[in-house]
Amino acid sequence: MSTALVHTLEAGLVGVALLAVYTALTTPTVVCLVTLTVLYVIYRRERRKAAGTIPLTDKHVLITGCDSGFGLELAQHLHRRGCHVFATVLNPDSPGAKKLRDVSSPKLSVMPLDVSKDEDVSACLRRVKDVCDSTGLWGLVNNAGVNFLGDVELTTMSQYLRVADVNLFGMVRCTRAFLPLIRQAKGRIVNVTSIKGQVPGPLNAAYNITKYGGETFSDIVRLEMKEFGVKVVIIEPGNFGGATGCLNSEGMIRIKKDFDSMWDAASDEAKQLFKREHLDRVLAETEAAAGTSYPTVEPVLNTIEEALTSGDPEIRYIIDGSNRLLDDNCMLARVKPFLPDRIFDRFVLYFYPYKIENDTEI
Repeated sequence: MSTALVHTLEAGLVGVALLAVYTALTTPTVVCLVTLTVLYVIYRRERRKAAGTIPLTDKHVLITGCDSGFGLELAQHLHRRGCHVFATVLNPDSPGAKKLRDVSSPKLSVMPLDVSKDEDVSACLRRVKDVCDSTGLWGLVNNAGVNFLGDVELTTMSQYLRVADVNLFGMVRCTRAFLPLIRQAKGRIVNVTSIKGQVPGPLNAAYNITKYGGETFSDIVRLEMKEFGVKVVIIEPGNFGGATGCLNSEGMIRIKKDFDSMWDAASDEAKQLFKREHLDRVLAETEAAAGTSYPTVEPVLNTIEEALTSGDPEIRYIIDGSNRLLDDNCMLARVKPFLPDRIFDRFVLYFYPYKIENDTEI
């Protein structure tokens, strides 16, 4: 009887809410809302026009994580705009690093940098300071990151810490180190997080908490640096995994190795609950999901360029990916502020159902 009562109350809540919306949407209300929206769009457009555009020619920008993906493409993109680019790479012998060195331009410097190591960040800072000591550094693009999948219980603590050391604390290390040069130039910090920094999802705990952290860190840096004329912009890409290469054959090999490590470290109880087939199925579904990605990274490159050049950039840019009509995560991020958590959870689990091998669906 209590369950039936709960369902009845749920239906009542939804019905009353819909009725409230219906009764509120009178003609004057709709006209006001539409007018307000149109005026705001015009206001933002005109304000940005008035603020103008800052040319990148002879500006210096440092990008982390240029071995592949966004970083590799962005380094070339900004170089073509006449920018002096410091392209940092984890592995100086990676194909991406070699491709950048092949450009053979005095305006494109390839530097080794492991953002998880204080000594690497310090060494990189010394090299950049030698070049920018008198002008400061116009832009820092914190792009370096690692993708990761895993159930909360199966992900090992060493994996949690490894992902955080790159995705979150790598951003913190680089920002702290280069902030004086950025402040000197009254420049820009552009932090590439993810739309998953706004939307929780099963199998993404280790990854998402670093992106949530990156969002908050960016907000705080923005508030602290406002009086110095430094702008901090957050880039939240949606479904671009297939275009960045993190879900290509090499990326899938890395995910499988992570799964192998999880399974080897799992308790007997966890193995009995999840079974190895659970991870195998997640691996197959992830590989298939690469086919739903937006085909290129061009929208992200153009947005980062805008963040670096607009006189009045947005604080956050949600960038829809996906080759479908809607990017699920971006859509969820937009509706999240307007939904109660319990209802939002249902939306998330509708798009990303969480199942374990014994066919129990959570």
